Amino acid sequence: VLQIGTLVTALIVGGISAIFANRLIYPILTATTAVKKLGQGNLETRILVEGEDELAILGSNINQMAEQLQHLLQEQTAEAERLKTLTNTLLSIRQALDSEELFNLTVKEARIALKADRVVIYQFNAECSGKVIAESVDFGFPIALQETIEDGCIDREIIEAYRKGRVLATHNVWEAGFSPEHLKLLNRLQVKANLVTPIIKDNQLFGFLIAHHCKEPHVWQAYEVNFLRQLAIQVGLTLERVSLLEVTQTLKDLAIHLSKTHNSQETYNFAVQNIRKALKVDRTIIYKINENFQGSVIAESIAGTWSCSFGAEIHDPCLKDYVEKYRQGRVVAISNIYQADLSKCYIQQLEAFEVKANLVAPILLGDKLLGLLIAHQCSQPRLWQQSEVDLFEQFARIVGLALERTNLLEQAEKGRLAAEQVSIEQRQQKEKLQLQLLKLIDDVEAASGGDLTVRADVTSGEIGTVADFFNSILENLREIVIQVKVAATEVNAAIADNSGAMNQLATQSLKQTQEIGHTLDAIDQMRFSITAVSKSAKQAAEVARTAYHAAETSGTAMDLTVENIMSLRETVGETAKKVKRLGESSQQISRVVGLINQIAMQTNLLAINTGIEANRAGEDAQGFAVIAEEVAVLAAQSSAATSEIEEIVANIQRETNQVVRAMELGTTQVVEGTRLVQNTKQSLNHILDVCRQIDRLVSSISTATVSQVQTSNEVSDLMQEIAKVSEMTSNSSRQVSSSLQKTVEISQQLQASVRTFKIS
Repeated sequence: VLQIGTLVTALIVGGISAIFANRLIYPILTATTAVKKLGQGNLETRILVEGEDELAILGSNINQMAEQLQHLLQEQTAEAERLKTLTNTLLSIRQALDSEELFNLTVKEARIALKADRVVIYQFNAECSGKVIAESVDFGFPIALQETIEDGCIDREIIEAYRKGRVLATHNVWEAGFSPEHLKLLNRLQVKANLVTPIIKDNQLFGFLIAHHCKEPHVWQAYEVNFLRQLAIQVGLTLERVSLLEVTQTLKDLAIHLSKTHNSQETYNFAVQNIRKALKVDRTIIYKINENFQGSVIAESIAGTWSCSFGAEIHDPCLKDYVEKYRQGRVVAISNIYQADLSKCYIQQLEAFEVKANLVAPILLGDKLLGLLIAHQCSQPRLWQQSEVDLFEQFARIVGLALERTNLLEQAEKGRLAAEQVSIEQRQQKEKLQLQLLKLIDDVEAASGGDLTVRADVTSGEIGTVADFFNSILENLREIVIQVKVAATEVNAAIADNSGAMNQLATQSLKQTQEIGHTLDAIDQMRFSITAVSKSAKQAAEVARTAYHAAETSGTAMDLTVENIMSLRETVGETAKKVKRLGESSQQISRVVGLINQIAMQTNLLAINTGIEANRAGEDAQGFAVIAEEVAVLAAQSSAATSEIEEIVANIQRETNQVVRAMELGTTQVVEGTRLVQNTKQSLNHILDVCRQIDRLVSSISTATVSQVQTSNEVSDLMQEIAKVSEMTSNSSRQVSSSLQKTVEISQQLQASVRTFKIS
């Protein structure tokens, strides 16, 4: 029973503990589940908070963190949408092709993105003035487009601040402390809050991009300020690009149109009109400068009802001080004539034409200053943009180039007119010359008929000179005809006298030719004989040369033979000496053999004595007896050997003596042969000298015969030339005779022809 009670108690305690533990763990599990859901992106998840214990504080913190995450996500989503809107807007305005499209697109997109009541672009012209050039406004609010606004609150410091990027955000214009004049302007446009951002172009303040809230004040958020600032920056950049395109197109159009003009005044008028429209100024003029540094307005284009300056004579005493600078390309831009530190007289000149701001650029023809291109802003001062100044300078250069072209065209036209006038004068002179020439031709035809008494009329000009020459020629021709008549008569008489002599000369020349032919045949025979002798002499020279070479070869062989015999003689002498030494050696051998023979005899005697002593000694000395016998045998053998050696040595001595005698006899014969060879060599040398002399003689004969052949050939050629000359003389004589006959005929014809001329 006790155990059962204990078990029941334990179960009850365990159940109570489980209940308490579950109540303690449940908030932790709930918080863990909520954190997991938040981590999965379910930011709507919240924890039910009860009590004020640590778990309740943890749940409250988790709920607060979820709310912050949800708010941050909403802000990021809104920022992404705003960034997307800004990107799309920037991309849209970048597509603009001209400034008007750029401005209209900018104000439209900005008003939609900012949900504003009005967005305008205000172009800043000069200090305290400007003009609304683009506007997007909600229905029911006043329109500010094209309105000129004077604002005295804008000073130089504010302009510089805007140029550096200042942005002005006004939440409530009535609480911003604006001046009464400015508040009056804002009230007229029903502005309650505004946001002003500068538009910077070419590093200068172009104007402002302004957003208005007109229904009620508005607290400008940071993203709105940043959006409008970025949009204004992009407008400035795009405006630079668009302005560059517009400038390029404007320059192109001006250059094309000016290239179609044909005179200077047309170029002036067209230039000022188009430049005024391109820059949107009130007046454009061209001021031409003379050599006295004075000038006048020669072309003008005016917008509206501003006063006319065309033809005005302007005397500027200070101009001569700036001519050189203008010639070097100086461009002057004055935004406000009253703030540019100008001289009083210059201001008075500008005031006479209602000028508030101006641009001045030189017009150059080559390196010469023609005049000035001037743009006037008369309505108000104007802050000239750098791009406008550069464009104006390019306009002036194009005008200068166009004027150079028109000057060339005008000069060409003047040249054409001068050429036409010269052509007319030349035609008139040609007609006059033709009349004089016809008269001269009539006189020439009369002279060509044989009348040498006719004379042409001498007038002024080229034809008169030709007529004078013609008269001189006729007079000279008349004298020549008279001389020809006399000469023809004399020629006929002379030819008659010389005709017989020429025939006789031809006959003698022919006979001389025949005799020369016979002489030429004899010379040919002599030449053939000399040629045969020359060939024989050449053959003899070859034979003599061959004998000379053979003798020379034999002499060389004899020299070698003498050398060999002398060498043999020396060899035999050496051999004889060696043989004699051999005989002497054999004699020494014989003496040695005699000594050996004596030793053998003594040895044999000693052996005999030893044997005798041994026999006396008995059996104890038998060993010595045997040795004595062997020694005796050796002595006998030595004696026999020495006897043989003596015989051999005796034979050697006999043969050696015979060899020595034979060598001495051979040496004697060699000496005799040497002497004979020396004699033979001397004979060959003598033969060699004779052959050499024969060769020289034959060569001389051959040379002489060759020279004779050449001489005979030259004589033959000379005789042939003489024969040809004689033949030519004969032919020439005949031709001269024939020519004389023809000359007689021609002389007779000449006399007949001369008779046709009338000389008196």
